[in-house]
Amino acid sequence: MKGLFELTPSHIQRLKQYAHSVLKKKDHISTFSVTCAYVLACLVKAQQPKCNRLVFVFSVDCRSRLDPPIQPAYFGNCVAGQKIVAETKKLLEKDGFNSALEGINEALNRVKDGVLNGIETLISTILNVPEDKIYSTAGSPRFEVYSIDFGWGSPKKVDVTSMDKTGAFSLSESRKNDGGIEIGLALKKPEMEAFSALFCSRT
Repeated sequence: MKGLFELTPSHIQRLKQYAHSVLKKKDHISTFSVTCAYVLACLVKAQQPKCNRLVFVFSVDCRSRLDPPIQPAYFGNCVAGQKIVAETKKLLEKDGFNSALEGINEALNRVKDGVLNGIETLISTILNVPEDKIYSTAGSPRFEVYSIDFGWGSPKKVDVTSMDKTGAFSLSESRKNDGGIEIGLALKKPEMEAFSALFCSRT
């Protein structure tokens, strides 16, 4: 079963304000980090994985982080993977959002020290994980997919079909172009119903 959810700019702002009030480290709180943390916390609660630990993998845009940086007009892939390993029980708790956000921020802070640090072992590090459950993202709000026009107008709806098999959740900018984020999911019906209830309870 597929579903499409949205975090509006006001929802995102409330999540950021909440994060600033509860996190011990006063890191920069990005739209990407609060969106992923919120979705991840809701997903874990909806699926109730039985493993002790789980992994969340996401891609980082390397273009502006290289020295010297690659020009924004560069056409091609220039991304690196980052992962966090979290205790399942912490994400199942009421403040699972906080635990997820702390892990994501730590991973993003590692990038500040050099986006290519550890690149030689990147693939083996991501693939060789003993944990039973792996979560990941597909797409990015920065792709601006709703602004693409091949001559017959901009798309009415964008769907990442690969998530049907990979289990990733997709991210894109809102079709309203108002700063919101669209989240796409493919879950079993009971999991989708549980996720929807959890997602809407805070938004």
